[in-house]
Amino acid sequence: MQLVARKLDLDANAHIAVLNRKDASRIGLVPGSRVEIAHNGKRLIAIVDFSKSYIKQGEVGLFADTWEALGLDDGKEIDISPMPDPESTFYIRKKLDGKRLTDEEIHAIIMDIVENRLTSAEAAAFISAAYIHGFNAEETVALTNAIVASGESVVIEKEPVVDKHCIGGIPNNRTTMLVVPILTSLGFYMPKLSSRAITSPAGTADTMEVLAPVDLDAETVKEITETVGGVMAWGGGTRIAAADDKLIAIRRPLSLDPRGMLLASILAKKKAVSSQYVLIDIPVGPEAKIPTVRKGEELAEQFIDIGTRLGMHMKAVLTDGSAPIGRGVGPVLEARDVLEILSGSGPQDLRKKGAELAAHLISFVKGTPFEEALRIADGQISSGAALRKFKEIVEAQGGDPDVKPEDLKPGKYSETIFADRDGMVYHISNHAVARLARAAGAPFQKGAGLYLHVRVGDRVKKGDPLYTLYSESERLLKDALEQVDDVVRIE
Repeated sequence: MQLVARKLDLDANAHIAVLNRKDASRIGLVPGSRVEIAHNGKRLIAIVDFSKSYIKQGEVGLFADTWEALGLDDGKEIDISPMPDPESTFYIRKKLDGKRLTDEEIHAIIMDIVENRLTSAEAAAFISAAYIHGFNAEETVALTNAIVASGESVVIEKEPVVDKHCIGGIPNNRTTMLVVPILTSLGFYMPKLSSRAITSPAGTADTMEVLAPVDLDAETVKEITETVGGVMAWGGGTRIAAADDKLIAIRRPLSLDPRGMLLASILAKKKAVSSQYVLIDIPVGPEAKIPTVRKGEELAEQFIDIGTRLGMHMKAVLTDGSAPIGRGVGPVLEARDVLEILSGSGPQDLRKKGAELAAHLISFVKGTPFEEALRIADGQISSGAALRKFKEIVEAQGGDPDVKPEDLKPGKYSETIFADRDGMVYHISNHAVARLARAAGAPFQKGAGLYLHVRVGDRVKKGDPLYTLYSESERLLKDALEQVDDVVRIE
């Protein structure tokens, strides 16, 4: 069927074709049907939706992302033909029944997700099946390889190539932005791809974006890494392991982190950038993703098993996840913490953890005793070498290398919460801090977030500041303040 294209100035993050109900009925289409759209030699699969009157007979409405993918002009005729359901829908049902998927079946599902051949409901069903039934080691390796194959890869022609990843769940914990400059100032190569926040107030990509662009292509990641030593980019902007960000977007609404998918998501990005040595940080605590040491050790073993099967040298460390690390929570406030530490001040707990993770990698790669490696890592901060390297990376990514901590201003609307009695801080809730910072607008508002004036173990007097909440919106700040409850406990 030939129809006249009409642009709908909306983004859908999926290819959608809106047809007049009568045109759709004529060729047997129902909402959710798939059609192939062809124009000037370009073809793509789109999902059908209906309009009774807004889209007239003989027209097809296309969302902006579909319009751009086809390179259309208003009024052009395009060919639309029905398409059968892809075979991957049968494989998803197979996994929903609790059966094991083959390498080929997993590859087909991932490629259909990347190419938008599956509806959002079908893709969500795949995530749900993974959450309910899990993946065994073979399926996890297959999923990792499929995610790598879904996009571009980067071959770093220097050695050693190292990487680290924290499984998340702890506010701030912005160690990547310390580990990368420490290690690259010592001659390691570190092409670090990071995600944006899923459930937290900021991811590494959100925080680094305060200082420099993170939406880099694969060629730029390779060039900066090989010339400067390291890069901190958003994985979703590179088309490296392209399926990963799509899977994250599907998982985000219900904060689902199926174990096999978590492993594959992390390790695919490492394999896709030539990582040889990988360190996994697993925070453990009552309000962390991993609540007990036993579960942390199980996850560490799985990371080491899957990463080794993929040809990488793996090490995992369990770290303290009982409370937020650092002072600032939210992109601007976390970036300020990092700059302060690299400049010689800043929160010492975050500095200590960053240096320790760097030391683990130095020891792992070079065989250096850990205590000596720790002195080397911390010395790179004390000497200013890590700050100089950080500035090089920021400049190479297109940012201002001379930005100072005081230049980074949080949201203009703020409210400070004070202690209502004398005592000692015995608990700071990870969940409450993250919830409050997100309610204030983080990570989407860069200046939104929360600044902790106290740490666990501090003694306070009535009237002492506990934390300050920031927002770029007066309304969001007011809404967030209604949720203030049990963030800092004093006894």
